[in-house]
Amino acid sequence: MNQSRLTLLAAVALLAGCAGGHAAKAAGATDEARTAALAAADWKHAENVTIELRDYGFQPRELTLKRGQAYRLRIHNTGGNTHYLNAPDFFASIAAHKVEVPNMAEIRAEHFTQFEIMRRGGELEFEFVPLVAGRYRAHCHLEGHAERGVEGLLIVE
Repeated sequence: MNQSRLTLLAAVALLAGCAGGHAAKAAGATDEARTAALAAADWKHAENVTIELRDYGFQPRELTLKRGQAYRLRIHNTGGNTHYLNAPDFFASIAAHKVEVPNMAEIRAEHFTQFEIMRRGGELEFEFVPLVAGRYRAHCHLEGHAERGVEGLLIVE
């Protein structure tokens, strides 16, 4: 197994286990709303969207999503550095279905807090349903990365 994929898989599993229910309730998304949204979602027709993590930015800088729509978000690192997608308020406001490291693993958890995407070529797919409208900051929290532009905005309408 490729070492970077194994490390990515371990990071996703760790972050799933570190997530907690308190953050989820802070943004207003209830367990009942999550359950209902996941039951109603049509994953075969989920809208595909992509965020590309670069060494000096997110592409796109803003991603607009619709409440109640099922999404498959591909997060792909094209930079030479490891980057995180850290968006705790966003993650607290959605119904998470699963995270998949393509052709490697599938992780299911009620809540996630962040994703670590290993160097160039690292990627994962995240299925979710946005539940709470808002504007949510997404950024890489590693020292100096957000200041160099590795951040963006997730907008839920």
